[in-house]
Amino acid sequence: MTEKIKVAIADDQQLFRQGIISLLKEFDNIEIVFEAVDGKDLVSKMDKSAEKPDVILLDIEMPVMNGIEALKKIKSKGYDTKVIILTMHDEEEMVIHLIETGANGFLPKNEDIDNVVNAIIAVVDGDYYFNDKFSKGMLKSLITDNHINPRFQDNQLNDIETEVAKLICEEFTNKEIAAKLNLSVRSVDGHRERILKKIGARNTAGIVMYAIKCKLVK
Repeated sequence: MTEKIKVAIADDQQLFRQGIISLLKEFDNIEIVFEAVDGKDLVSKMDKSAEKPDVILLDIEMPVMNGIEALKKIKSKGYDTKVIILTMHDEEEMVIHLIETGANGFLPKNEDIDNVVNAIIAVVDGDYYFNDKFSKGMLKSLITDNHINPRFQDNQLNDIETEVAKLICEEFTNKEIAAKLNLSVRSVDGHRERILKKIGARNTAGIVMYAIKCKLVK
C-alpha cells in the first residue's frame, strides 16, 4: 500500500475547513492530520503534533496570526513541510515574497478539489504548483529572476508537440490550435495530454513554465 500524504489545513472559516476536509477524505492517498483556526494555532499544533504534515494548506488572511507570519515561523523552526497558499491574490510582489519565505504552491480558495490534490502531489514531489490563472509574464519573471527553478530537462517534445506547447502559451484554445495546425480538436487534446505526461506537468501553468525554462517561448 502506498504511504498516504499527510495534510493539515489552516483557515479561520470553519465551513471552508470542514468542506475541503470532507472532500479530501474521499481520496485514498490523503490523510488529514489536523486543522487549525489561525496561524498561531497552526504553529502550536506543528510543535505539539506527533505526526507532522507533509503539506499544509494555508490561508493568508486569518486573525491572531496571519498566514505569512505563520509560514515564517514554521520555516524558521526547520520543519520539512511543504506549504500551499490559499489566496485570491496573485500580485507578483506578494507571490515572490511568499516563495522567498518558503511557499511551494498557490491555489485560489474556490479551486476544484482535483486540482487541490494535484497541487498536493506536485509539491510533495518537489515541484512548485501554480494554478492556470497565473499569467505567462509572471511565471517567466519568477523563472528568469531565479525565484523558482522548475525541475525540467532539456526539451523532450517532438516538433508537433513543441508547436502545440507554444500555442498553449499564447493562450489559444484547443479549437483554435486545431485550426492553426490543421488538426482535429481530439488530436490537439491528445498532444496536450502527451505533453503533460512527457514533461511531468499537471496543468497549463506547468506547460508554460516548461516552455519558458526550455526557451521555446520568449
